[in-house]
Parts: sequence; C-alpha cells; structure tokens
Amino acid sequence: MKKLVLAILLLSSFFAEAQKITTINFEGLKKTKQTYLSQFLPFQIGDELDSAKLEETKQRLVNLEMFADVAYQVEQIDGDVKITFQMMELYTLLPIFNFGGIEENFWFQVGASEVNLRGKGNKLTMYYQYYDRSSFATHLTLDRIKQSQWGLNFNFIKWSTLEPLFFSNNVVEYEYDNYTLGIDAIHHFNFRDRIEFGSAFFIEDYQKYTPGAFEGAPENVNKHKILGKIRLIQNRVNHHFFYLNGGHNQLNLQTVQSLDNDPPFYIIFNDLKYFKRIGAYGNIASRLRLGLSSNEESPFAPFVLDSYVNIRGVGNRVDRGTGAIILNAEYRHAFIDQRNIAIQGVIFSDSGSWRNPGGDFADFVDSENFQLFAGGGLRLIHKKIYNAIFRIDYGINLQDQNMNGFVLGIGQYF
Repeated sequence: MKKLVLAILLLSSFFAEAQKITTINFEGLKKTKQTYLSQFLPFQIGDELDSAKLEETKQRLVNLEMFADVAYQVEQIDGDVKITFQMMELYTLLPIFNFGGIEENFWFQVGASEVNLRGKGNKLTMYYQYYDRSSFATHLTLDRIKQSQWGLNFNFIKWSTLEPLFFSNNVVEYEYDNYTLGIDAIHHFNFRDRIEFGSAFFIEDYQKYTPGAFEGAPENVNKHKILGKIRLIQNRVNHHFFYLNGGHNQLNLQTVQSLDNDPPFYIIFNDLKYFKRIGAYGNIASRLRLGLSSNEESPFAPFVLDSYVNIRGVGNRVDRGTGAIILNAEYRHAFIDQRNIAIQGVIFSDSGSWRNPGGDFADFVDSENFQLFAGGGLRLIHKKIYNAIFRIDYGINLQDQNMNGFVLGIGQYF
C-alpha cells in the first residue's frame, strides 16, 4: 500500500513538473519590444501552465491595438513547456490625412501618428488642421514608464476656428484662438482601468469676425486660464480586428480658473459606450453622453451641437448649452470581410437634447432643444493598418427634412 501511495505521489510530481513553463517567445515582432509585452503576461517562467490564462493573455495583447491578431502555440518536450505567441503586427507609423465635411463646410488634417513609439506602446501625434482657420497640435503619451503602472501625457495645441456664438437670438461669428500647454499623470490600476489627472495653462482669444456686427456682442475677449482635470477610464471592450464587444466608460471632471478673477467654472461629463457582436459579421454600437457645467447665461457655453461629435447631419456648431444628453446607436454589418480589407454598412440613429445657458433642467424635455436624426453609411476598412477606416454617413433630420447632410471622416464615429 505504501509503495502504491509513493508511486502516485511520484507520478503526480512528474506531471506537475512537466506542466511548468520554461520558455516564452514572441514571433512576428517587427517593432514592438518583447520586454514591453512581457508586462502584460499574467504568468512567467516557472509558473504552471494554465489554459485560461493563455486565452486571457491573447485577448489582452489584441486589445493593445498594435496587433491585428494574436495566436499562441504550446509545445511540451521532455517535460519542458514552451509557449510561443504569434503576433500579426499592425502598421502603426502612419501619415494623417483626415477630413470631414457637410454642406458649406469642410475640414482636413495632415500630419503623422505613431501609436507604438520605440516599440513600447508610447504614442506621438503631430498634425496641421484647417477648419475655417489654421491649427496645429502635438500629443505625446508615455504609457508605462520603465514598465511601471505610471505614465505621462504632454500636449501643446494651437486651435483656431471661426466660432458662431449666440447673443439674444443673434449669431455672431468670432475668430477663436486657443493656445494650450498641458501635462497629465496616468496611473494604471490594472490592464483595464486607469486614472488620469493633470492641469493645463491656456489662453483664449475671441476677435469679432465682422467688426461692429451686433453691438450687443463684445468686439474681443482675451482670457488666461488654468484647467484642472481628472479622467477615470474603465475599459471592458475586447477587439477582434474591427469588431468590438463589451463596455467602456469614461468620467471627466474639470475645473477652469481664470487668472482675471472670474469665478471658477466646472464641467462634468460621462461617456458610456457598449458594443455587442451579432453573429459573425454584425456589431451593435451605442454611446450615451451626459454632461453638465456651471450654468452661466453666457454665449461661451461648453457643450456644442455639432455634426462631427454628436449628431450626424445637423451642421457645424449649430447651438451651445450648459448641459447635454446624447444617445448614438449603430448597427454595423460587414458584407465584405477579406484577409486585408473589409466593407461595413451602417444604419444609425443620433438623438440629443441641451440645456440652454442660464436655463433649467426642464430644457432637456423642451421639444425646441431636442434633435433626432437617422441615416446610413459605409466604412471602408484596411485590417492591417491601425484605425484605417474611411467613414461616410448621411444623416436625415426626422423633424425637419430641410436639415440633412453628409459627414465624412476617418475612424468610426465613436
């Protein structure tokens, strides 16, 4: 009996030893550093082989958005377990040529973007934009400094547009310039959740586009301000090429203090997104955006009704408010999905309501503040290039057939 027990123990010990990981390799890497990817593994050499953790790691690596696809192979040779991840790396150093347009309005961006700088997941974006006037921006993100849980964002932006502001039922156009220099700290709680907090110094300058137009509006406004912000991001979205499944929530808290002794200004808004795979080629996508700010009766209200960010087809910066409720819903279906390219058809509904500056919560249910659009579009997708999605949508106002329009752009709408 003792010999049988000893044999069982020795046999168990042998198989346990045979399941120990002895080698971890990554194949197919052209730019990405293996040391960077190693920090996303929930196991290391010497740990026991766990098939559930292998599947978790595969999805975690795909979610980095540097790889079109990831596979793995497990080999057991003479008691050694060798794990090989086979990576299909995306092209991540790309020129920027983005554009969008509706009737009587067009904008474009040119520049370059790298989302895997030095093979360590850092991001650098630089672009020039023409949107009524000339702008440029530089964004640098150091995602995980020295494989720690900490990172940094740096931003320098010169943003110039022609802004319509609303004074007592009169629309006055201003040449708007914003110069911003900001820095944020990033702390990753895990591989799904993070918090960003930081500040920025910026200068806002408004010059009336047509001097003397509407005497009730100031000729110019110049403000020096400091922005403080906190952003909490919870990401449960899983990627499979351009298909998405899961939820994503982003909560933003901001306070703006003018150096001219104006009272502080507060903004809070939340974006909740949900994606669901339907069969092999379908994808439901939805976004709920809720926002409130200090409720001053001012033409400089922060929430903008705009074709590019919330309601497709409505037009260019149609209205402003101190509160917003916006719901976007899409069904995306890939009727062509080949090795390198895909074409999606999209049907959508965009709806929203705004609180007027100085108004109250009853504004949200006022029919005059409510917008409802529906429409359809196409997505032309290159599967081997990061975010290479050309988008065209046509939105129809279900309340006023005279307010329809095309919206063009790069990337999904949300």
